[in-house]
Parts: sequence; structure tokens; C-alpha cells
Amino acid sequence: MVTFNIDWVLIGFVFLIDYADNISGPQHHHYLDKSVKIYKNYQCPKYCDAHHPHFVYYNSLTNGMVIDKSLLGKKIKKKKSRRKK
Repeated sequence: MVTFNIDWVLIGFVFLIDYADNISGPQHHHYLDKSVKIYKNYQCPKYCDAHHPHFVYYNSLTNGMVIDKSLLGKKIKKKKSRRKK
């Protein structure tokens, strides 16, 4: 019989937090010829000239960057690193 100890509970809790963060946090997507982060709580200002993936949303109450949802491309996933054997 497998006994559960604090280590297994902690490992499960960390994976659960990581999973929830990936679902609820900003999502990277292709948009036209750029990379953007879809985020409801914050949007970059319309005049943002910095070279970074801009925070955008479909509508904005803060006068931030707004995008057209129909032009949104595929989601960008992080590349998983593989260790050499």
C-alpha cells in the first residue's frame, strides 16, 4: 500500500498551481505578423512602441490596445527542453 506523505502532497499542489496559472494567466498568440498576450486585466497603451509581446484584449475600458478576435492566430506554446542523455 502506498502511503501519502507531505512530499507527494506538496508536489501535487505545485503542479496544480502551475496548471491553474497557465490557464488563467496571459495567453501568447500570433496576431497578424506579431506575438501578443491576451490579458483582460491590463492592456498596453495604444502608443506603446516597446519591442515586446504587447498585452491586448478584445475590448478595453482602460483605453488600451484592442484586437479583432477573428484575426487571432494559433496559441504559442513554450518549448519543452529535453535533457541530453
